[in-house]
Amino acid sequence: MPAETVVPPRFRTPEPRLRLHAAFALALAACALAAVLCALAPGRAEAAPAGPFDVEGPADAYAWDGAVLSVTGDGVTIAGMADPTSAAMGDVRVAAGVGAINVGSGVRIGTLSFAEAAALRLDGAGNEVQLLDLARSSSMSGPGSVTLAEVTLSLDLLPSATVTLTGSADGMSIWAGATLVLGPGASLGNITHFGGTLDLSHIVFGAPVRVLGYSVGGDYTSNTIVAPFGATRLSELMTLDHLFVNGGDTAIVEDGERVGTLQDDGSFLITATRTVTFAGWEGKVLATEEVPLFSAATAPEVVAPEGYRFTGWDVDFTHVVQDLAVTAQFEKLPDPTPQPEPAPAPPAGGSGAPSAASASTSVPASRYYPAPKKLAATGDAAGWGLGAAAAAGSAAAVAAVVAAAIGRRRG
Repeated sequence: MPAETVVPPRFRTPEPRLRLHAAFALALAACALAAVLCALAPGRAEAAPAGPFDVEGPADAYAWDGAVLSVTGDGVTIAGMADPTSAAMGDVRVAAGVGAINVGSGVRIGTLSFAEAAALRLDGAGNEVQLLDLARSSSMSGPGSVTLAEVTLSLDLLPSATVTLTGSADGMSIWAGATLVLGPGASLGNITHFGGTLDLSHIVFGAPVRVLGYSVGGDYTSNTIVAPFGATRLSELMTLDHLFVNGGDTAIVEDGERVGTLQDDGSFLITATRTVTFAGWEGKVLATEEVPLFSAATAPEVVAPEGYRFTGWDVDFTHVVQDLAVTAQFEKLPDPTPQPEPAPAPPAGGSGAPSAASASTSVPASRYYPAPKKLAATGDAAGWGLGAAAAAGSAAAVAAVVAAAIGRRRG
């Protein structure tokens, strides 16, 4: 008898409605399992007060003893203060074996001590720690921020963390994405800058903070130094014993603008510019110059119009910090005083006889007659002749004087 051929049943694709029902049932089962696991998890509290703090985490991982919050297990978050309006602080002690502790927003801690190396994650802003007492070098990370007054050992600042130092610290390492802000009273042993931002904008000119050593950059690193507007050197902001610029790009940012790059000697190579326009008489543009920030512009030559003189410029351009329009200043010259015409020169040539005008103003001729070389002998005919001539001349002069007097009298 021939073997019976068995035809397998034809495979049928499940209906879409059936598939949706199955997925929905599976999701319900997963939610139920999660609820059971949460119910069975060891006592986890939601922001329960612990002294001055609001604390989240396993109830057996922390305890408040009336003076100190002791953290003995992982998963603890100090979410905030129990009374945000109070200025009260509390101390926190992190036991050995705890790998990390989280901090929320507005947390105020007097002394935060770590028994071993641990990580502090910053989840919010406005946090404050008076003393960070480290047994070993530790780290901070997270998108939040904290202000530290004093740090006993070195601290690594990891991505996204923002740390403001107002007092002393042994050392800080700034990694990519992190920010270290130095206050006017800060002092450090060493700063290692491997990326991220060093913010010096709160330091006052003339009062640099004390830093023993600063090492910045490295191959393929991108670093940023934020400085107060007008700074041109690191020495204006930090007193350094050692400076190491190890390559890479270290940008200088002032007032939100990249103005230059850090040089090996600590100076800032200023690349940002400002436009200075010089105008002359009636506002005519004489020159336009692109000037490096904090430098001096070069003034063009100015030609004053007739009747005026150039007196200077209306604004200073020896330290340019913004775009400038510089205008020349002019002063009107006084009207000239009329001068008398010079007397005409005497005519050239002539008979040689002096004119009446010149004769009236000339110095009278001397009446001195030189003595003869040899006196005439008494009774000499020549001597008698001279005497007679002199007598005749005198008589003629007397007669002329008398005649003139008679004429005036008649008149």
